[in-house]
Amino acid sequence: MKPVRVGCIGLGWIPTQAHLPALAPLAEEGQIVFQAFCDQNEETLQTQAKAYKPVATYTDHHEMLDKEELDAVYLCIPPTVHSDEVTIIADKGIPLFVEKPQTLDIKQAIQFNAAIEKSGIISQVGFVYRYEASSEPARELIAQRTPRHAQIHNYYSGKPIRYWTSRYELCGGSFVENTIHSIDLLRYFLGDIDAVQAFYVESLPEERIEPMNLPHAYNVNYRFKERITANANIARIMNDVSFNKHAFYVVSHDSIIEWYPDKVLENGEIVWQTPEPPQGRDAFFAQARAFIAAVQAADPSLPRSPYVPSLNSLAAVMGANASAESGGQLVLLDELVAQDS
Repeated sequence: MKPVRVGCIGLGWIPTQAHLPALAPLAEEGQIVFQAFCDQNEETLQTQAKAYKPVATYTDHHEMLDKEELDAVYLCIPPTVHSDEVTIIADKGIPLFVEKPQTLDIKQAIQFNAAIEKSGIISQVGFVYRYEASSEPARELIAQRTPRHAQIHNYYSGKPIRYWTSRYELCGGSFVENTIHSIDLLRYFLGDIDAVQAFYVESLPEERIEPMNLPHAYNVNYRFKERITANANIARIMNDVSFNKHAFYVVSHDSIIEWYPDKVLENGEIVWQTPEPPQGRDAFFAQARAFIAAVQAADPSLPRSPYVPSLNSLAAVMGANASAESGGQLVLLDELVAQDS
């Protein structure tokens, strides 16, 4: 089998810290070849080219997609800078991996969906929680129960990380940029979301650490299509400690299931645990292997988070923003998508 020729557009923090290291072993095994790298920043481009030695480098994605014969593309750029990349890739029939959030513009996401549906390409959104070792065991256990409610608690440090992830207008806030992973995992376990209502506690200018302008807290309520509710409580307040707290619960009749990346508990008892301690970014390695395997098999059904159904995850977090910005009005996700189509 010939190696999969991979092109990478965007060489910022997440591809260099997670995706490229996950793809590197596949290159060493001869399953892929880094065919082309593209980044607008010449210094970043050359640094990563030196590390991973792609066949070609570009600073313009149009030139790369026009000149290169590619079998798969990783698209890892901030959500507000998406333009025609997805459409060109889909029109060329190239399998696509795209980082989340897919865009901050639901109308644009719908246009991308249409291009992907028309082409029938293999696609995957980078919802990496679906590839944590514990996710399949948890999903199987939940399928044997009758869930009625779920709870998510994510309490982050309030210090800035990267510029664009610190600005509400560039990342959509912590709920869109970070918690979308948890919301997508809820969908993986419980099905699609129907409606959302949200209230945020905005930060005041004198309370912020520049360049952050994100809300302090997010309280979001969800209604699923299958008689299930969920609540997500998110806070990014703690500025003086490097401590985070995360919890993920699914409540069923006579059952409280707790999900963690390395274990699953039911009613306080461990019912599944990884045989070995997790090694940092294991899920990214599993995700990369799964996507490349789907490309090799030419099977669009294999990825766990294909682009088109993942629109519900994006709408769920963008709908939360819309509800909070309107004073907590109920947002029906089907209507949100329809009015922007």
